[in-house]
Amino acid sequence: MILSSAPTRIDLAGGTLDLWPLHLFFDNPPTLNAAIDLYASVELTARRDKVIVIESRDLGRKAKFRNLAALPERHPLVLLIKLVRFYQPKTGLHLITDCQAPAGSGIGGSSALNIALNGALSRFTKRHYNREQMIAIARNIETQVIDVPAGTQDYYSAMYGGVQSIQPGMVKTTPRHLPMDLKDLNQRFVLCYTGQPHHSGINNWSVYKKVIDGNPKAHKSLSRIAEVARRMEKSLEQGRLTRFDHWFNEEWKARKALATGISTASMDRMILAAKKKGALAAKVCGAGGGGCVAFFVPPRKREAVTQTLQEHGGNLLDFKFVSRGLRVNRS
Repeated sequence: MILSSAPTRIDLAGGTLDLWPLHLFFDNPPTLNAAIDLYASVELTARRDKVIVIESRDLGRKAKFRNLAALPERHPLVLLIKLVRFYQPKTGLHLITDCQAPAGSGIGGSSALNIALNGALSRFTKRHYNREQMIAIARNIETQVIDVPAGTQDYYSAMYGGVQSIQPGMVKTTPRHLPMDLKDLNQRFVLCYTGQPHHSGINNWSVYKKVIDGNPKAHKSLSRIAEVARRMEKSLEQGRLTRFDHWFNEEWKARKALATGISTASMDRMILAAKKKGALAAKVCGAGGGGCVAFFVPPRKREAVTQTLQEHGGNLLDFKFVSRGLRVNRS
């Protein structure tokens, strides 16, 4: 049996700009995020025949195919199927996946699962792709699944873990760990699932088209997001949270202006209530329109903030920031 797992993430600043070629229009700003211990996991067991069994525990779905050629083009487990087809295993297998992140939560659950699957299948088929190659495979296959361009930031947090600055360049994208105290960060963040799943592909594609078409409002908002990411990076690369609350709020303000529906009425109510109880800043995780909201709070106000979020219907997710990324082991 091969066991593989990868962390999800909270994005801090710069999201959407990790989509090619948007970052090129804004002089390649970084995207900042932090890995959390809500993991996507994979169990892969070889079979003696050609049968392929694919099972998703978190989605409650299971499918069985007589061989590789029988894998369908369309299926509720299409991401898993496309990855198995890409790796072309020579024997049958039983693939079991699970993800601790709620579906549509905006914290990169599907991308973490994609990386965990790449890790397991690369080991199983002895392809031995390196980390950057697996990130490229993950991005390209997810693009096929969602039918719109996929960003890259989620794959880097899943692959490398920790707090990262993901820097696109003219030759390659370079991830860089930022020296933050994760124990301190754990006391300063609250993660709340709104109960409304989002579809990152739809929101990002709406923004993508606007920028390509020359929409001045979208360009202005992304320009501000790029500036915020650079300012935040300067503090975090020194291991400090200097003015973090200001830049976190500014990112959310600029992101809301990108497109209608990125912020919802329930999100606005939760954020307002949390700030009245002492939260310093808040922003949506991922592309918005639902999913999770991350709150930056003083440690002494944490209990009051969590209580009011629960009173407003929020589902608090218990998590910790982690330094680890993808892990693949053979049992």
